[in-house]
Amino acid sequence: MMRKEFVHIRRDPQLVGFVLALPVLLLILFGYALRLKVDPMRVAVYDADKAFFSAMVKDQLRDQGGFIVVEVDSEDEIRHRLQHGLVHLGVVIPKGFTANLADYKQTPFPLFVDGSMPTLAQAALYGSRVLTSEESADKMKFEDEENPPPPTRKSPIKVESVVLYNPELKDSDFFLPGTIGIVVMIVVLTLSSGLVREKEQATIEQLLVTPIGRFALIAGKMIPYGIIAAFDFAIVSVLARYVFHLPLDQAVGPVILLAALFILALLALGALISTLSQTQLQANFMAVFVIVPSVLMSGFVFPIEAIPGWLQPVAWSLPMTYFVSAIRGLVLKGASMFDMWRDYAVLAAFVIGFTLLSLTRFRKQLA
Repeated sequence: MMRKEFVHIRRDPQLVGFVLALPVLLLILFGYALRLKVDPMRVAVYDADKAFFSAMVKDQLRDQGGFIVVEVDSEDEIRHRLQHGLVHLGVVIPKGFTANLADYKQTPFPLFVDGSMPTLAQAALYGSRVLTSEESADKMKFEDEENPPPPTRKSPIKVESVVLYNPELKDSDFFLPGTIGIVVMIVVLTLSSGLVREKEQATIEQLLVTPIGRFALIAGKMIPYGIIAAFDFAIVSVLARYVFHLPLDQAVGPVILLAALFILALLALGALISTLSQTQLQANFMAVFVIVPSVLMSGFVFPIEAIPGWLQPVAWSLPMTYFVSAIRGLVLKGASMFDMWRDYAVLAAFVIGFTLLSLTRFRKQLA
């Protein structure tokens, strides 16, 4: 009996490939891709003082804090870059900073932090301590014999932190938007193997002689699972809103449109997997090859910027990446649908691309 089973396995080379490739994939992902900290982090600096000591502050952020300093022209530009995920924190160097140093006065520095990803926010807050370190204070002083410093001199900089988008740094606000996408993805990719089931039961030929086209056949198989996925999306969204107080109600329309595009993209991907698979077991393994990277590399848990550059194209090839980016922008950062247009456009492109590939593959199988 054991020999018989090994013969069956050997006759299914795709299954053997999946079984051997999955452990390698998991090892690579856990070994290379999973990083909680982005190094180096980007900081937007608005220098309203434009003097020698304000330049020294930026040097401190670069040399001691390990930040990439991006100079901007206003506080509004800092907030814009934070909202779009272009930087992780922002610092305003107020006008009059140098004059306050000369008078041994403390200057408040507004520090804006993107709190949508709590681990990055905490790392950014920790790195910003270089602004108030003793070493920094020792460098920022005037040597004036006629006006010596007071015996107990305050730190020249007082950081006033403002955490944006998730002020309490709640982990649930970070995880729940992506969790909604994970639930929908697992439901769609697990269920959408209708064509494979028809192949296994040898009933696909009966469907082919019916007077419907290829697109109608695939759509008829996929749409019921889309309805189920939409129902699940509604359930988890209501629970997230009223149990965990996720502010979904501030962008209901854009979130619904986003979910529709995401579900359609996953249905088209599920149809493509069905056309590539001969058995439901193969289809399930292929679904795992999509689900696991989507959980680990889409930004759902770990920041994409922390993934090595040679692996990032994998992250950007996943529909889940764009869903997570858009729903966090809409729900946590108060962005509009037009601000997140790229994510909507890419999901729409996935719908079209996967659908065309499915139809092409299905036609080749019929031929």
